[in-house]
Amino acid sequence: MAAVRRRLRDVLARRSPDDLELGQGVWRRLHDRFRRAVDRYHQVLEGVPASPLRDALEVCGARLAACLDEVRAACAAEQAAHPSGGLEVPGGEAGQHHARLSRSATLAAQAGEAATMARVRARSGPDGGAAALADPGGAAAAERAVAQVEALVREPGSPPAR
Repeated sequence: MAAVRRRLRDVLARRSPDDLELGQGVWRRLHDRFRRAVDRYHQVLEGVPASPLRDALEVCGARLAACLDEVRAACAAEQAAHPSGGLEVPGGEAGQHHARLSRSATLAAQAGEAATMARVRARSGPDGGAAALADPGGAAAAERAVAQVEALVREPGSPPAR
């Protein structure tokens, strides 16, 4: 019986690689929020038929996915420098970096909203959406949001990506 308890305790004590690298606090939550926004963007993209609009949205999606790696590296670096196990955002430079990364997660979600709106326009136009699908400019709002995400994630003064 003691061996079973010990084994159970050992299993429960194991932590995922995310827990080890990102912790359970604000840096993990920030990374997860950004990842969910990127995942949602790609879910929306799956519903856009093959067209110039989809091509433009796919480019934005690839750029967001590249930013995800950078956000993860930045959050891991901040967790190593300013460990967090709770909900309190650190002060000083780390707090400013948290604010930039948090804003980037919000903008990633807004890119997903813009992709959703482009998808809706493509499906509900008077011509059955053909004009909207043929116009890659329909992805302009998503493009603007992604450009802002990239600027925030790669802003000077951010911890270097590993």
